[in-house]
Amino acid sequence: MSGDMAMSGCEGAPMSFAIMAGVSMHTFVTFNINGIRAHWHQLEELLAKYQPWLVGLQETKVVDELFPVDALSALGYHCEFHGQKGHYGVALISRDKPLEVQKNFPAEEPDAQRRMIAATYSWGGTTIHVINGYFPQGESRHHPTKFPAKRRYYQDLCDYLDRKCDPEDPVVVMGDMNVAPGELDVGIGDDNARRWLREGKCCFLPEEREWLHGVMEWGLHDGLRHLHPKDPMLSWFDYRSRGFQREPRRGLRIDHILLTAPVFHSLGQAGVDYDIRAMERPSDHCPVWVALATP
Repeated sequence: MSGDMAMSGCEGAPMSFAIMAGVSMHTFVTFNINGIRAHWHQLEELLAKYQPWLVGLQETKVVDELFPVDALSALGYHCEFHGQKGHYGVALISRDKPLEVQKNFPAEEPDAQRRMIAATYSWGGTTIHVINGYFPQGESRHHPTKFPAKRRYYQDLCDYLDRKCDPEDPVVVMGDMNVAPGELDVGIGDDNARRWLREGKCCFLPEEREWLHGVMEWGLHDGLRHLHPKDPMLSWFDYRSRGFQREPRRGLRIDHILLTAPVFHSLGQAGVDYDIRAMERPSDHCPVWVALATP
């Protein structure tokens, strides 16, 4: 076991997490892959390492016709995807075929950016609803279109949860949420953090944290932070400033897996995989995972 995997909360080699301490487990992963064709090698490694039950991908950056359906099928996975050329794009890769799929929020226009996909799966004797999103980054408080688009996305998510879901049912909300919810989640150095706030730069502005808090107030819990209350668990590292290579590393925790109470109570482990981020030609994000006891 590497030091990085120890930080991620993985006890020993991750294997498949199929059985842990005599309990059957399912692993859920969120990963901003930053181009599925450019970083296919990372996805292959992730699937081999964790043998996850479900993976939510963001920034697939590929039209639906070119999504690697056959390659994933050969690895034993079903995939649902919602993409466009060169930008955005989301996908759900799962062991089981979903019962129902939703692409983008119902209120969005047909030509809206491909940023959300949700699906319902069989889960023991019930069902589980998984929402995977690539939330707008927003750029800055002063941007006339990008910042309002981020606010709208969070509002659309709240509306979707209210209309489609129940916090007493198994629900998972995952993705690159582009918000660092607390001070421990901001690992770019105090001077940089103060400068970002002065300039109104996005990712941990007070109003952004309020938007994320509003989503969680609906009835969602941060499994990773619950199990790792004192470790930064950063998930994004800037290419340009080489934040991943620095000591200590410089980055943000903006990739999250949020769970309703029925799922949260089955939480076994959670972590961030720095080994996959350390691969050659990587995405700038790390995979974030949770292991859940199956009902």
